This record gives sequence, structure tokens and C-alpha cells, in this order.
Amino acid sequence: MSGRELSGSDDPIQQHWKAVTGLATTAFVLLVALVMLFDVAVPQRGLGLFRAVSVQLGSVLTVAGGVTQFGDPWFLLLAATLVYLAGVDRSLVEGLRGGAFVLGVTFSAFSLTDLLKNFFVAPRPPGASTATVPEWLPGGFGGVFRSITTGTGYAFPSGHAIGTTAVVAALAYTLNVGSRASRWAVGAVVVASVTASRVVLGVHFLVDVVAGVLAGLSLFAVAAAVGTREPSRVFALGIGVGLLAVVASATSPAGELWKAGQWLGASLGAGAAWYVARPSLTLDFRGTVVAGVPIAALWIGIYVTEPPLVVTVVGTALAAATTIAAPTLVGRLRGSTTA
Repeated sequence: MSGRELSGSDDPIQQHWKAVTGLATTAFVLLVALVMLFDVAVPQRGLGLFRAVSVQLGSVLTVAGGVTQFGDPWFLLLAATLVYLAGVDRSLVEGLRGGAFVLGVTFSAFSLTDLLKNFFVAPRPPGASTATVPEWLPGGFGGVFRSITTGTGYAFPSGHAIGTTAVVAALAYTLNVGSRASRWAVGAVVVASVTASRVVLGVHFLVDVVAGVLAGLSLFAVAAAVGTREPSRVFALGIGVGLLAVVASATSPAGELWKAGQWLGASLGAGAAWYVARPSLTLDFRGTVVAGVPIAALWIGIYVTEPPLVVTVVGTALAAATTIAAPTLVGRLRGSTTA
């Protein structure tokens, strides 16, 4: 499917993705039921059927740690933002609506991750938070190695699997690059590589990533079924999931409200900006840089400071709203300087 299909008759498309939603959701529910039978709250969930792969070779762990970055929130958010800001100018998407759709799916996927993790509160495999730095690696890179090869917090389902599956599917669905088959084939390879890296690193059991892929596919299918014509519906989906994620985080033993709040704020700000600004202008590389630098600084500032919930929601809402409105704002700025 391409960006052209986003603006065409989408009733058959909606029916298709509704069917995918049903199948993926059913598979996810059945998998969860199976896991619950074996008690998802214990490290040995799956009765040994889904044990983490333990790889002791430092070089393999380093490669897996690099691959897993393609499923990190920072990378997925960066990719979605660039597609929205620069995608039209680079002929990646036909219009801003396609990029807004990808952003909406991205925010929703991150909220779904927080919701499910804080609902199941399942621990990671033993040793997931520790790593032995290879002797051949320079000492100054020890911290980076540990950062990319370890995992903390809850494990089920895998957030990398949810985010990568949902965002990559949204890109394959929206982009105009290559054929439909090639986009989905490349997307499948990316998802398989990222999810495999999580198991190789020992930060997830296999069942965690399988459940994450099913959850991410289900979320994307819902977004495609309801938001093909209007991205605001996808932002509304993100707001609904984000509110549930905040509630789940508030009631979870180790829930971090600010983390859940940042994606709720993003969906709120993006949805409001899309409704008000209705951006139609496109940005070139210079305009993308002008808009992207302050937006990135705001996101990084929130992530580093971990502010209270209200501050996080307001801050990320502002960042997301600025992202959505950037084409209009930059266009007006250029118009005022040349007038």
C-alpha cells in the first residue's frame, strides 16, 4: 500500500485491516492466556519453552546492541518525525497526512507499551540488567556497551517489538518508496532483526517479543482501519491508550508516571495542532533543521530531567504540537521575513 491509497477509496482497505486487527488481537489474547497459565510474574514463564538465549561473545552482544537501537524509542521517534517534516519534500510521502499518520501510530505504540508492561508487571530474565564489558573494547566505551546490551524495568511484552512492528508497518503502509511488496519485506526483516536482538541480549524471553509483535501489529491495524482518511483519529487513539497507560503506571509497583505522560502529552499536542493548524505546506532540508533543532532540544530536556507528570504532559504536548505545526509556522516565518 502506498501514500496514494491513503487518499483513495479506503473501504476495502478498512475492511482488510479490521480483519488483521481481529486476527492479531485474537492471537495476542491466546498467547497471553497461555502465558498466564504458566504465571507470567515468574522469571521462568513458559516452563522453559521460551528461555532467553545466552550469548557470551562480546562481539555478538555488541552487534546485537547496535541492531536493537533501531527499535529504541529515540530512533523510532526520530524516523517518524523526519518522515513528517521532510517526507513530502523528499517524495517519501505524498502529503503531510501520511507523515502525521506515522507519528500518531508512533505515539500510540509507546503508550501501548507502557500500558501493557505496567499491567502485567513481568520481570526480565535473570541477568538482564548486567553485562560484562569485552576486554578488547576501550575502557571509555564500557558505559555505552552496558547501556545498549542491558535492560531494566518490566519485560512483557517487549516494548522494542511493539514499537518496531507498529512504526515499521506504518512506514511500509504510507511510504511511496519502492513497491508495496518490497516495503513490507524490508519491514519484516527489520522487525525480525530487532526482536531477535532482544532475545540474543538476554533482556527478553522469546514469548515477550512474540507478544510484542502481535500487539504492535494489532495497534497498527486498528490505526489503519480507523485513521486512513483522518490522522486526528489516530491521535485520538493515542490519547485513549495514553490515558490508560497513565492509570496503569500510577497503580503499578514500579510505574514511572512521567514516562507514560510523555506519550499522552504527545498525542494530545499533535492532535490539537493538526485540528487547528491543518498544515499543508512542505519543508525543505533547511526548514526541517530550523524546526527540528528546538523540537529535539525540548524532547531531550524532558527525557533528561524526568519532570512531574503535569510538566511532562505539557512539555511533550508542546513539542508534538510544534512538530505538527512546523510546516505552517516556518512558512509564515519565511513569508514575514520576505514581505
